[in-house]
Amino acid sequence: MEKLKNFFKTVWTRIINPSIVQIISAVVAGTAFIAVAIVLSINGVGDIGACVCYVLAFISLVYIVYIIFYGYPRVKQRTLEFASRYQFTDNLVKNYGFRTMVIACASLALNALYAIYNGAIALHYASVSSAVFAAYYLLIAILRGSVLTGARTGGNEDLTQEERRVRSINLFVRCGIFLIVLTCLVLVAMVRSVLSESAQNRSVYLVIASAAYTFIRFALAIHNIRKAGKSDDYGTKTLRYIGFADAVVALYVLQISLTSSNGSDSFNRIMTTAFGNAVCAVIIILGIFMIVKGRCALKSLNPPPAAENDQ
Repeated sequence: MEKLKNFFKTVWTRIINPSIVQIISAVVAGTAFIAVAIVLSINGVGDIGACVCYVLAFISLVYIVYIIFYGYPRVKQRTLEFASRYQFTDNLVKNYGFRTMVIACASLALNALYAIYNGAIALHYASVSSAVFAAYYLLIAILRGSVLTGARTGGNEDLTQEERRVRSINLFVRCGIFLIVLTCLVLVAMVRSVLSESAQNRSVYLVIASAAYTFIRFALAIHNIRKAGKSDDYGTKTLRYIGFADAVVALYVLQISLTSSNGSDSFNRIMTTAFGNAVCAVIIILGIFMIVKGRCALKSLNPPPAAENDQ
């Protein structure tokens, strides 16, 4: 009896104080149970196996929430200890600029995948708006690649710190202009969706997965753009603002997918027009903000010689 009591005590201790491996395993397994439970619920399955899956999904959700809120300090401490063992992960945790570059590389790959996905949708449904979004994501990927290339080659050239900063600010301004120009593609997609394209029956599972990813992505983009506002590195600012514009358009693509799968044609047109105009306005304001902020930063670096003229 004493051995059994000690066994349960040990198990409970490991549950409330999990290791990194246990956390990763619990999150992966819990996500799988939750995904299966959602699929079973959508299909209306209610047998004994489905009920067991629902219970496991609920337990997994509770445990994941516990890990996020109550176990966060321990998880963070152990993650930092693990990351400090390797140079790459140590820089990823401690160096905000390096972390931004790594995330931007991953985002570039995601942009390419999004372009391929929207291109496939365009071919399957003969959708012009999806083809336009494919072109948008491809151009965003090129824009991100140009910023990353400029950040990489800029450090190898024989430039002073001030010259590098001026170059980075100029790139920031040009990206703001480019984002405003890219708004034309969003307008074309909106007009095409409103005037010509009818509702499309897309996979419910694909739409749910896309919705979950898009909302997480948008929340992270808001967090990153707020954090980038406090940074003096204009290369980091540029990548974060591009990421925010990318996330806003991803919300618009999700809105079109949701309404085209479930709404009537008249409702689709109203939602697409309203949401499309809002997205375009946000991106244009962001682009203008980048241009104005960059111009002000350049003027502060090169103030006019007013004192000399007065003399």
